[in-house]
Amino acid sequence: MNKSNLQNNTAYQNSLGLEGSNHAISNSKSNEQSEVLREVEEFPRHDKISHGELLSLTLSAKTSGLTHGLHRFPAKYIPQVPQWAIRNFANEKSVVWDPFMGSGTTLVEALCTVNQSYGTDIDPLARLISGAKTCELEVSRLISLSEHLHPSRLPIITDYFLPMSGVKNIMHWFSEECWNNLCRIFTAIEKLNCNPNERNFFLTVFSSILRWVSNADDQTQKTYVSGTLKKNPPEVFPTFEKSVQKAILGVSNLAAVRGKRHASILDGSALSVPLSDKVVDLIVTSPPYLDSVDYMYNFMLEYFWLGPKLGVSSRTEYNHRRRIPVGSKNPLIKVATVHDSIIDLVNLQEIPEYRRSAAIAYFDLMQKHFIEAARVMKDGARYVLVIGNSQASTGILPVHDCLLRLAKTAGLHLEKAFAYRIRRHYMKFPRKGRGGIILMDWVITLRKSDNALIEEEDRLPLPHVTIGANEVAN
Repeated sequence: MNKSNLQNNTAYQNSLGLEGSNHAISNSKSNEQSEVLREVEEFPRHDKISHGELLSLTLSAKTSGLTHGLHRFPAKYIPQVPQWAIRNFANEKSVVWDPFMGSGTTLVEALCTVNQSYGTDIDPLARLISGAKTCELEVSRLISLSEHLHPSRLPIITDYFLPMSGVKNIMHWFSEECWNNLCRIFTAIEKLNCNPNERNFFLTVFSSILRWVSNADDQTQKTYVSGTLKKNPPEVFPTFEKSVQKAILGVSNLAAVRGKRHASILDGSALSVPLSDKVVDLIVTSPPYLDSVDYMYNFMLEYFWLGPKLGVSSRTEYNHRRRIPVGSKNPLIKVATVHDSIIDLVNLQEIPEYRRSAAIAYFDLMQKHFIEAARVMKDGARYVLVIGNSQASTGILPVHDCLLRLAKTAGLHLEKAFAYRIRRHYMKFPRKGRGGIILMDWVITLRKSDNALIEEEDRLPLPHVTIGANEVAN
């Protein structure tokens, strides 16, 4: 990204109607900072990072080691983020919770250091993936079971099926040969003589190949078949075998470092978690971005196959579930207005009507989450919040200022914040100013306290980085 693309922006009236942010840089020191990103091999220690600093990670370290690469997941943060938080704010006796655990990145990293970690997520597929990544599995058993999934031992299927009811035009998504082969693998996994954790492991690997072998586009998060970019999907059996081998290797590598540590996936959510008051030492999470990523829609093919096993039996139920999570574009929850603490930041009249309910619901649910987080956190405990600003042609969407205000009402005060440049994106083609590519991630450290920790805690003193209409962040 050229220096010409690093610029100050004083226009914060945007398509989301968020106003009044002091992100505009008004002095020379801040202006210089907006033009320089400190290149680092890894995140420095917390006390070696300046408040408001911009970092650029070289990412020489792997981001798919251990079981991190078991399954793709949209908008997941790199393992270095929870690794940094745990290294700075936790020890082996600490209790760590990720309320929006997604694919379990925080939990995998916690297994390397912390004796007990917890995760919650409202998305059933996220819980399945996280469980497969973190549960204790015997490698020799997985190898033995995988032999029953060799193509030569798979059952012959003449009546093709798709577990989820109400799905039309299946051949739009899968070729006939692909569909048949997927039916054979799925049936074989169901017939394995194994325990639930082992079966879930193989179902997760099965899920991980569905996008690749389907007709759906690989270059975006959204699930659709491109009419312009012809796709030639790889063969099902070699893709599955390779993925099984990679997944078992990941389990083996994690087993070598986890020892007796344990990660528990709780039957709860970010708004209501079955933990006692004041038991958590550290929260590390990246909540959903506002109106940016429809996680369940991005996993539509995976739900076609695994939905019934995850409590989502039909396409109708699937469509209903998409409206429940924090950040939903068409939320079930109906709220009249935003919380008093951010009313001066959000002009509802400036928000397009079709996005208004999503914005109001998002802030309402996040405020409820911060209250629940404060309940389970010990006094002085930290909350490392990772969020991004979405850059669109209409301007920046600085929701982080609103989240800081909402967190403050729950007794979670800003201690320090820095940003790091996102070097790689799942989306691989220019969007020409349409939609929201997330350019920087902001790592915000909050602390449970009765008083403010810094003088300016309501606003982040961070500049932002813009990207040219025809450029793609690398």
